[in-house]
Amino acid sequence: MRNALVVGGTGLVGGHLIGQLLSSDDYSSVTALVRKKGLPASEKMTEVVFDFKNEESFPKLDHCKHVFCCLGTTIKKAGSREAFRFVDFELPVRLAKWAESNKAESFSIVTSMGADSSSSIFYNRVKGEVEQQIQEYSIPRINIFRPSLIMGKRKEFRLGEIVGKVVFLILNPLMIGVAKKYRGIHAENIAKGMIYHLDKLQEGVHIIESDKIKPV
Repeated sequence: MRNALVVGGTGLVGGHLIGQLLSSDDYSSVTALVRKKGLPASEKMTEVVFDFKNEESFPKLDHCKHVFCCLGTTIKKAGSREAFRFVDFELPVRLAKWAESNKAESFSIVTSMGADSSSSIFYNRVKGEVEQQIQEYSIPRINIFRPSLIMGKRKEFRLGEIVGKVVFLILNPLMIGVAKKYRGIHAENIAKGMIYHLDKLQEGVHIIESDKIKPV
């Protein structure tokens, strides 16, 4: 039986992931690091309130050997590029460092299609930099998921994303062949893929592009 640690469980992908982990017979416990409690109650789940700005306050969770990072924000929501980078780069890197010291068996993270540390686009560059940095840690299995536009209902209102989702709903059926990887992907399927590929992939670093995330 596995024990999972989820960071970013209040987000769109993280919420689906926690639900699926709790319903899976392969996981005996799920621990969620949160800023404040409020996730659905379950006998299998423990919420641990954590000060994300204090790296020294990482709790001792030696039993959690499978780490899932679903952190992510936007520059608009974060308020600045610096605040965005803290959530999308600094926190995942700190988590990977903790996972290494905790002798985690796996580290799974959601980044983005187009992630590239040399990109001129700030968002893509930060995503690429975090991918690059976490690979420096000695974790047996690192799975990096690069979804296209994430479909699903968010708690907060994002006008640009809503418009994009409408466009993708129209275009998705037309995206075939090499264009298939640009289709929007539902958050539920990303969560399913994170669990699925943990079983299917061997040790090492694996980058899973958007059209390969959803279990076959």
